[in-house]
Formats: sequence, structure tokens, C-alpha cells
Amino acid sequence: MTDHHPTTPLACATPAVHVYIVDDDEGVRHSLAALLLAGGHVAEHFEGGAEFLAHADLSRPGCVLLDLRMDGMSGLQVFEAMRQRGTVLKTVFLSAHGELASAVTAVKQGAVDWLEKPCDEATLLAAVHRAATLSKEVAAHTQRRTQLLERWNALSPRQQEVARLLATGISSKEAARAMAQRDPERPIDPRTVDTHRSAIFLKLDIRSSHELGMLVEDLGLSRTPS
Repeated sequence: MTDHHPTTPLACATPAVHVYIVDDDEGVRHSLAALLLAGGHVAEHFEGGAEFLAHADLSRPGCVLLDLRMDGMSGLQVFEAMRQRGTVLKTVFLSAHGELASAVTAVKQGAVDWLEKPCDEATLLAAVHRAATLSKEVAAHTQRRTQLLERWNALSPRQQEVARLLATGISSKEAARAMAQRDPERPIDPRTVDTHRSAIFLKLDIRSSHELGMLVEDLGLSRTPS
């Protein structure tokens, strides 16, 4: 039976973290939820990985306290499924004594930390805070990247061609020459390149060729699609 119970904080001096607890031990789930609630966080707990993956919002920043060894999907299997779905959630693994090797593997694969059960209260809350901070940073980066791609896709194919050239730091005259060499039947005047430059900067909300170069590089757009 699915154990899916969100609890919310009564009061919170700092922003509440949404924490998912995934553990097949009912006692662990409820004790961790009580601890997190007392710490001012929102806790939602599940008895297994499949239920968690079916109900959790993987696009929302937060932390997952994930048991390494569970009936059904293991913690590592749940973690891999989260990675494949591109979640912004960050994971702290909970391990029993003797599971050091698996815990280290999990951290190497991108988990924030691993804690041995039973967890020290201060250590647990500190790990949750670290995970939440990283999760928010990832979510902000993902949102920014999505916005930039939307702006890039709003450029015409010709503007994208000009943008890729200007991103290399060359002048409008050099860009016009390069475009004429690529397509002699469609020569372009440097003044037209300047016009495209203004439109590109406006649509992408940037102010310099340096910013354009960073944007094209960060988004992996330097090569013209074949």
C-alpha cells in the first residue's frame, strides 16, 4: 500500500524545503518526517521507489532522503531513474551499517551526501539544506537555459547564421565576407549584418558580442545544423 503523506511546517523562519522521504521502514519515515517538520520543512514520504516516482514532482526544487536498500526498486535504481528524467531534485542517501561501498558509489554518481542510520539530527538538517541549495541552483540554471533556447528559436535562420559568426568575435564586414563565401548566390552587405546584429541582441536580451559568444557556447549552438 502506498504511504504518501505530505506534512507542512507550522512556522518557518527560513524558506521551507520540500523533502521527499523514500524508505520502506515505517518508523524511519515517520521519525524523519517529524524531525523535518520541527525544522520548518515540508515532508512527503513514500514506502517505495515506484510510488515516489509516480507521485513526486521531479521538476520542483527540493531534497530526496533515499534509502539505499529497499524492497522493490533499490535506492540506486530510483536515483538512476531520477537522473534519466532530468530531475532538479538533489538526493541524500540513507544507508545502514555495512553499505559504505554503495553509498560512495551513489555520491560519485551525483548524490549530495550519504548518512548512516540512525541519523544525527543536526547532520541530517545540514545535508537537507545543502541539497536544497544545490537543487535551487540547478532549477534556476535549467529555467534560464530554457528561456535562452526559446529566445534563440525566435531568431530567423538567417539571424541564427549571423549570430553564430558574430559569436566568434569577428566584425560585421568579416561576417558578411564569410557568409558570401558560403553562399555566393546570397551575398550580404555589412550594413545588413549590423541590422541583424541589432535584432539579435534585442531578441536575446544581450548587449555585446562577448555575451553572444558565451550564450552560443553555453547552449552548444556553435555549429550550424546540417
